[in-house]
Amino acid sequence: MRSTSTLIAALVLGAASLPASASDVFRSGQSFWGQPADQSTSASARAVDLGTARHLRVAYGETIKFRSEGKEFSWTFNGLDRRAVDLARFAPAGFSSQPLMVHVAQNPLNRR
Repeated sequence: MRSTSTLIAALVLGAASLPASASDVFRSGQSFWGQPADQSTSASARAVDLGTARHLRVAYGETIKFRSEGKEFSWTFNGLDRRAVDLARFAPAGFSSQPLMVHVAQNPLNRR
């Protein structure tokens, strides 16, 4: 009985220590929203400055280079389609506190 309650306590504490974004991944570990872009892809990506943007529409599979206060990162939107997601859900920690809703268009290979 003691080992069972110890195991349950360890599981509860372990789940509480997970980052908030841990629930935004598939079993494979890939984010619901896509993946970080590599350097070769991000060179030709569309650049978005967070100082001027509040909403952003992207095509499924498109790579976007986000810029804010001298920092930047690139993201390819090839996860779930037809969704709106806040940039804070997939941006690197400490990137920006400015809100930006990204609307991902439908994957052209889906027939829904």
